[in-house]
Amino acid sequence: MTAATSRRPLIILGIVAGVLLIAALVVFVLLQRGAQPAAAPSSPSPTASASATATATPTPAPTPTSTSTPTDAVPRAAEVVMAATGFTIIDDDGSTLLEFRWRDEVGPVVAALTAAFGAEPELDVQPGDGTHFPDYTVYDWAGFTLYDMIVVEGDKPRDEYNVPTWASIRANEVNGVAIQPEFGLAVGSPVDAIRASGPDDEWAMPGEGAARFVFDIDRTSELSPDGPVEQLSYSVYVDAASDAGSDPVATDIRYRPHSEL
Repeated sequence: MTAATSRRPLIILGIVAGVLLIAALVVFVLLQRGAQPAAAPSSPSPTASASATATATPTPAPTPTSTSTPTDAVPRAAEVVMAATGFTIIDDDGSTLLEFRWRDEVGPVVAALTAAFGAEPELDVQPGDGTHFPDYTVYDWAGFTLYDMIVVEGDKPRDEYNVPTWASIRANEVNGVAIQPEFGLAVGSPVDAIRASGPDDEWAMPGEGAARFVFDIDRTSELSPDGPVEQLSYSVYVDAASDAGSDPVATDIRYRPHSEL
């Protein structure tokens, strides 16, 4: 056996021993790493937290709902002022809400009076005489009543009647809206006060102490032979009556033309 042949097993054993040593070292290192505790998660620095708090945007407070009153209040009727040619509904600040004339169509004024009085009128029909006076639709607000003629096909048109519309007052106010006749007249005025207002005529009516008065006869419009009168003008009638033996007082103030009929 040669020397080279005898050294070959030694070399092989040395290589095997070196490999085993390296493997042992690797195992040792891995075991040491597994035994170390895991690193705790880092906490945010105080400076970063303070900065985040300082730069956070505050949540805006909710805007309160506005409860302010609108500047343009709804106009409210305060009174109905009577005149020879019709009547005017007056606002509580003195301005005119609606002006009505006796030949006007009643649709707008019925709506305006309904709004002013806060109630729908009771409806009825008053028959005419077939010649001088037509049938009337009656709009009654329990103290103020408007009579408007019913146009019949083939009959005289509205502008050929001398009384297309007229009014009756039986209360000094309706739901807080004052009714203002002329001549200082008022429902409930005693007979002496009516006479003191200067009527043109007076005559007795059925009933103890009952009487009828008429004011300003001459201002009643007359039908013109040249055609209908556009701007009608009425006189004022006042009926006075007594209740259960009391002194007679004004119970009805009517705006309509003076007539001997």
